[in-house]
Amino acid sequence: MAKDMDKDQLMEDYEDDSLDFEGGGDLDFEDEEEEILIEDEDDMIPSVLLKGTPKPKTEEDWRVRLMEASREGVPEYNMSDSYKEGDLIWHPVFGLGVVSNVITSRKMEVVYENSKKLMAMNVTPPAAKAS
Repeated sequence: MAKDMDKDQLMEDYEDDSLDFEGGGDLDFEDEEEEILIEDEDDMIPSVLLKGTPKPKTEEDWRVRLMEASREGVPEYNMSDSYKEGDLIWHPVFGLGVVSNVITSRKMEVVYENSKKLMAMNVTPPAAKAS
């Protein structure tokens, strides 16, 4: 109970009227230009999940989206990178794939044209052994 009283006192101390704006009215941002934040296009991974389209439910649905996708701008798979559902990746052996399920922060399911694979992500590759 003493902890709750301390929190209440802390909130009362924080609720300070010294931050009131002069004029007492609402802030007016009409004359301000609207700024839209866009992620750096180089950092964006192409995705098959588009706004307004339903998320695929089956492996075959994911494969249909994959076949409609373009290879252009798709990054090569890197096990140390992070991915999310819908991201397109290029694997040197399996080809173009789409992340169909993020299972854990280090494991994902990827649907390729002819297969489905369990792949690692956010994992530092083992150091090459010196010969």
